[in-house]
Amino acid sequence: MFSSLRDRVRHTAAWRLSAVATGVFALGTAAVFAAAYLMLAAGIRQRGDNWLDAETASLAEMAATAPPDVLKQEFAREARELTNHRLSAPSESEDAKESVVFFALLDRHGTPLLVYAPPAWNEIRPALDTPHFRPGPPRSVAIPGWEYPMRVASRVLKNGSVLLVGESLRGDQQLLDETTQSLAWIWVAVTVCGFAVSWFSIRRVLARVNAVTEVAAAIGPDQLGRRLPEERHGDEIARLVATFNVMLDRIETTITQMRAIGDSVAHDLRSPVTAIRGSLEVALTSPDEGQLRDRVASALEGLDQLSALLDATLDATEAEAGALRLRRKPLDLCALAEDLVELYLPAAQERGLALTLRAPAPVEVLGDEALLRRALTNLLDNALAHLLTGCSVEVSVRSDSRHAVIAVADDGPGFAPEIRDRAFERFVRGRRSAGTGLGLALVRAAALVHGGTVHLRQPSGGGSVIEIEIPAAGEDDPAPA
Repeated sequence: MFSSLRDRVRHTAAWRLSAVATGVFALGTAAVFAAAYLMLAAGIRQRGDNWLDAETASLAEMAATAPPDVLKQEFAREARELTNHRLSAPSESEDAKESVVFFALLDRHGTPLLVYAPPAWNEIRPALDTPHFRPGPPRSVAIPGWEYPMRVASRVLKNGSVLLVGESLRGDQQLLDETTQSLAWIWVAVTVCGFAVSWFSIRRVLARVNAVTEVAAAIGPDQLGRRLPEERHGDEIARLVATFNVMLDRIETTITQMRAIGDSVAHDLRSPVTAIRGSLEVALTSPDEGQLRDRVASALEGLDQLSALLDATLDATEAEAGALRLRRKPLDLCALAEDLVELYLPAAQERGLALTLRAPAPVEVLGDEALLRRALTNLLDNALAHLLTGCSVEVSVRSDSRHAVIAVADDGPGFAPEIRDRAFERFVRGRRSAGTGLGLALVRAAALVHGGTVHLRQPSGGGSVIEIEIPAAGEDDPAPA
């Protein structure tokens, strides 16, 4: 049980991140403690050396004039003082011979003239005769059989004799050993605490990420409305939660639209398919060749309508999704509007409508001519299909430094209140409309895919105005593909 729990913990991201963070932290603290140890050791060594140098200089000056008895008394007094200045005094259980302080005055041949030292002098003396020991600044001298070396300072007097002052490093080394042990325990405690803090902190952060994962895993077709609770931290996780909720909103909207489109397409396809089937069944059973041709022609007309419906649905869907590939090129909206007004003018006159154009100056845009032409065509088709005889339609084009606007205004009855706010949604149409409900949706999609928008206004005096607003051509526009 515990082994499986341990394995599960080790395979978590919190464990891996905590281990990495703790490893880096442990290495850093170890480096800091090592540097502190080295600085402490150097400080202790320097303090001892300074004291030995000062004592050696003072005794050398006295040795030049003082008689041996006075010098020996001074050796004893300095030995007591040096012992009192030691950083770590020996305990009673320590070996006294490794806690010694000695003074010696040797002639130029190395023969002792005056010695103040414990009984261990017989062990110290041979080490001073080794080739590596030379008079000069304090240096460490290893004593055979001793655990700790001695630090010895020497000075050559004017008469050629040598003054030696030495102190065991036992106390200093024990102090450093105790410091090392203390730093090691502190390092272990700090590392363990660092790992615990890292693990709990990272685990708490990852718990918020796990909440996102659980919600994502739980969302199904019947739970599209589920959302993560918004957080006020303002950190990366909070932004992830906000972005995730926005993504869920888009997914829910898309799926809702897909369901609505599927239902609408199924509804709109039912009538053409039924009509086509009926025409073909009649054609199969009719012996009259003329009636057969009429039924086949009716079926082909129904297929054309069905194909147009599917094409319009796909175009609107691709345009709204941003998947429609544009063939941008410099385009004059005034020329485009003039061509279409000229094309639709006979049909408008036939229906008793007044179609006019107001485009005082060229308006340049960088756009897809076919798509913009189709959008304006849908607006004119919509006007001709729903306006009563005697109404007027005006197509206008204008621009400012940033935007180009092409508008279709009429003085008809306007849009019904129940569809006014949803006029640009797919498959939205009036009760008496015979269209597919995709014309204005494609107009909106064409505006959006060009980086613009579309507006519907109904003036207080009656009628309606639909405006397509897209960015005007400028020097910073990208080159056409």
